[in-house]
Amino acid sequence: MYYFEGNAVRKMDVAPRIEERPERKRERKVNPKIAKNARKARAFDVRYMMSLVIATGFLFVSCITMLMLEANVTEQRRQISSLERNLNMLTDSNNETSKRLESSVDLVQIYDFAVNDLGMGYPKNGQVVMYKASNPDYVKQFKDIPKE
Repeated sequence: MYYFEGNAVRKMDVAPRIEERPERKRERKVNPKIAKNARKARAFDVRYMMSLVIATGFLFVSCITMLMLEANVTEQRRQISSLERNLNMLTDSNNETSKRLESSVDLVQIYDFAVNDLGMGYPKNGQVVMYKASNPDYVKQFKDIPKE
């Protein structure tokens, strides 16, 4: 061990030991109104936290639902755009085919062939019979049409 001398040497155990006193328990008189308010405050904290947790959960579910719906709308818009492009292409193709077919048919030549070679003509009075069909777009005749 070393030995130190002088006034600059630190002294060991300079502070006197303090005896610990036993704590006195004070009997506090609590006002019943204060105790009641404290109980209400603790209950309010639990209710408040529960409602906050429920509101946060609802908000989270609402946000997720909104994002899913937004993604769904975006996907449907993309599909609509694709279908519109497809429709435009088919319409253009149909118009081109229709014009090509119309230009390939000569109606004057067909009329001349029907009148001159086949002996056809326009119907005369009394040759046209009007008939009411259930489907006016299409009639398939299986038997003679009744006169009345």
